[in-house]
Amino acid sequence: MRSKWKVALLVGCWALISNVHGARAQDTSAISTISKTTTLWVDQRTGQVFIRPGRGRVPMTIGSPVDAAKIEQQVEQNTNAKVQAAVSQAQEEQRLKDENLAKKVDAMQPAWRNYVSNWQDKFRIGTLFFGDYRFYTNTGFQPQELDNLNNPGPGNANFNSFDISRVYTNLYFFPTKDWQFRFTPEIYKTNGCASGDAACANNYGNTTTGSNSYSSNLDGNLGLRLKYATLQYLNLWKDVPLLKGGSISFGALPNPFIPWEEDLYGYRFVNLVPWNYLSLSSSQLGIQMEGPVKFGGGEKTYLDYGFGVYNNANFHTFEQSDTKQVMARLTAYPFGADWRFQGLGLTGFYNYGYGNTTPDNMNIPTTLKATNAHIERIAALLHYSQPLWNLVGEFDYGQNAFNLGNMFSGSGPSDAFGVPSGTGISDNNKGSQVLTGAPLTGKFACSTSTTCYNSFGSYGPQTAIYRAILQNGRERNIGVDFFGHFNIPNTKLSLFGMFQWFMPNDKITENPLDFQRFVVGVAYQYNEYVRFAVDSQNLSYYHKQFGIPVGIAKSFGYAPGTFNGRQLPSLSGYTIPNLVPSDTHSIFANVEFAY
Repeated sequence: MRSKWKVALLVGCWALISNVHGARAQDTSAISTISKTTTLWVDQRTGQVFIRPGRGRVPMTIGSPVDAAKIEQQVEQNTNAKVQAAVSQAQEEQRLKDENLAKKVDAMQPAWRNYVSNWQDKFRIGTLFFGDYRFYTNTGFQPQELDNLNNPGPGNANFNSFDISRVYTNLYFFPTKDWQFRFTPEIYKTNGCASGDAACANNYGNTTTGSNSYSSNLDGNLGLRLKYATLQYLNLWKDVPLLKGGSISFGALPNPFIPWEEDLYGYRFVNLVPWNYLSLSSSQLGIQMEGPVKFGGGEKTYLDYGFGVYNNANFHTFEQSDTKQVMARLTAYPFGADWRFQGLGLTGFYNYGYGNTTPDNMNIPTTLKATNAHIERIAALLHYSQPLWNLVGEFDYGQNAFNLGNMFSGSGPSDAFGVPSGTGISDNNKGSQVLTGAPLTGKFACSTSTTCYNSFGSYGPQTAIYRAILQNGRERNIGVDFFGHFNIPNTKLSLFGMFQWFMPNDKITENPLDFQRFVVGVAYQYNEYVRFAVDSQNLSYYHKQFGIPVGIAKSFGYAPGTFNGRQLPSLSGYTIPNLVPSDTHSIFANVEFAY
């Protein structure tokens, strides 16, 4: 029996297979629409399969109709489902990645935003520009009115010039709240030529005699030099409430007095403050401490100090000495100051140092000590400041603090810079020997090989007197100054002025170099960065014209002999004439840009 239904099953399968082969031979379109089926009958009791119906047999259909469109739809649905699942999975994975990235960015943002928002607390760039136009109604020998300004000597009235006297770029870096680094290069105009260059001396002065010259700093090109390079620790006394705000600085730095006084005056772009005009630079290389003193834990400043140790050179000269100088300033505000300079203030300044001279030169005995002598400067100030005005009185005292180079830093006789002025005399100079009718002989005789100065046609003998007055190692400087300003209410205008009376050496009974300087003007504050000023600047030597006998001049250091290759007057009774220099009067138009 089993073999019969097996045979029937094989027959049915063969029939099914034959249908499939037949379908393969059909057209494709027919396959998509037609499908054959095979029906067999199964005995429910025995499970036998028959090819024909019979008693107890039930039909069993093998195969089913094929719907191609439905299959294609199912395939497409399955594919879409898989794609959608893949897209959904990718979107979910991307969402998780975005969330993780957002968390990381959020964690980074505070530091990044803090760095950007505090950029101005890390770096600061500023600049300072001083420019002017000046016109001289009268010219003479004098110190510089401003840095890098020079003018011709006597006989050059109506001289005028456009100038850039100062250009700074201030770069500040604050790596932390406690430290500050300042770097300030300065572009400046170099003036002059090498000492002893007669052609240079004749280029800028009286063209008839070639007798005027000026202080030299080389070749006239624009130069770049270091003004400030300062590393400053700002919280020196942060744990001491009384001294909180103090700092310590190293490098090329503003000394404790001149920059402070420039801020007190407020018109540095117009003219120099007293000791800066005379000899003291605003910048030295060294180390210093400065800061306020506040009593009782309040915010009022009662004392303000600054002191340090520095090279004897300044920021634009080379240090040569084996000693150092000290400076100290102390300002007292008896009633306290809520802002800098407020109210009544008393200030004292002291400076002690030596000339910038190498040790081997320092020990050479000489009548004219020049820069070998010690240098001392003292200033005592009484000042009162309010928002609309301030007024300052100052007393100055010095020893050997004003030499020939300071006196003629703006303009001076060529003899002061190594070039003899005028035409030399080869015979019959009354100042050099006694005339006896015999041939000219003697230690200081004139000759064609060694000519004598013409006292009335040159500045040689006069310059030798100035050198003895200013560089004998025993000079004492005395000065009195007044300066201040007044801001006109409800305007951008202010009035300002300065008066300086100075005796370069009060140990000389009558010093031809005693002078008075006064500056007066009006300023206009265009905006917070730009100011303009128009002012009159004047230097007057207040003695009437006079001369000094050689014998008296010898008592304070005048030494007859050869000076710049010519003989100086030597007879004690001979009076060297015309010792009082010409006055200088000028009108300035100044501009300041400070950012």
